[in-house]
Amino acid sequence: MKRRVVLAFGVAAIAIGLLGVSAAAAAAVPARYQLRGHLPDLGERPTIRVFLTQAAYDSYRNSLGDANIFPPVSSLFMTFDKDILALYTRGNDVGGRCIATAVVANWSGDITTATLDWQSGTCGAPSTAHYPFILLSISRTASDGTAWLSSSRQVCALVQTADTNACAALTAASPAPSATASATPAATPTPAATATRSLTPTQTVAISSPTASAAATASRSPAAAASPSAPANDPGTNYLLYAMLVAIAFLVLLSLFLSRGSSRRGR
Repeated sequence: MKRRVVLAFGVAAIAIGLLGVSAAAAAAVPARYQLRGHLPDLGERPTIRVFLTQAAYDSYRNSLGDANIFPPVSSLFMTFDKDILALYTRGNDVGGRCIATAVVANWSGDITTATLDWQSGTCGAPSTAHYPFILLSISRTASDGTAWLSSSRQVCALVQTADTNACAALTAASPAPSATASATPAATPTPAATATRSLTPTQTVAISSPTASAAATASRSPAAAASPSAPANDPGTNYLLYAMLVAIAFLVLLSLFLSRGSSRRGR
């Protein structure tokens, strides 16, 4: 009898441990860049702004006035019923580099983090540009199918080192917006022009869209080279969950086998 009790406790402890490891493991979240460049008006320090709805993004764009260089939702390669937008700004940087298009996003516990890399050059801006930013779309669903927004409390982003880290708080529950609030994707999204333009005699901004584009025809936007699109993260398989289920099944069968053996010896 004691042997069966000890075995049952052992099975329960192992199962709880495996569940804990599975819950703590980070889950990949598909993400891709939408726009990048340099823009002094976005601030001196690392920041991240998160837009859960089209209305929030449109409100931010409108608040920039003449300094607005961000494309409308209809020109982005995302929709708010499936994704959210995050605008990360490095602030005053060393110069001579821009944020690369590759994005690795992971969700663990109540924090979702996007990790970025540096790329040599200035994304078409003058060599003196040193205020890099990147606009990202992040899927509302992790690669394992979990709607991470229901439990995540923060979205963070960094470019290789901790001193570039910035976080933004989310509301407790973030359901997908209604059909009236979400963007209506165009059959063929209009690519945003890649341009370099001057806000003031001493401030410059360069933006780069995910698709190649023609030279901007507006008088304030000389042409610059476009950057290729970064592929979205491929969904992964949660092998840890499968291993946990197989281990639990094996331990339960072992417990039953040993219990029957004890009963026969008792007889």
